[in-house]
Amino acid sequence: MRGSNQSFVWQHVSKARETIKGDNQLAEYVARLRISECAEILAESPEGLPFLAARRDECRVGSKETRSFEEVIKVWTLSVLSGAEGG
Repeated sequence: MRGSNQSFVWQHVSKARETIKGDNQLAEYVARLRISECAEILAESPEGLPFLAARRDECRVGSKETRSFEEVIKVWTLSVLSGAEGG
């Protein structure tokens, strides 16, 4: 990640660490975010959505997808934050 984008995304990783304890820290944090907050994180991610879809199966959206838009956005957001954390 580069410059301010890294800082913005990393702020959310830090906030998750500060506010939520346990094994599923980032997942619980993302679950609490509004879709608009997820969109901000995704917009600041230098990786981009095509890279997320190519890198992680759970980020792909198939033609017969049954997940809601919100569920997919949350999965993408979790992937970005996990990547920033090194996961």
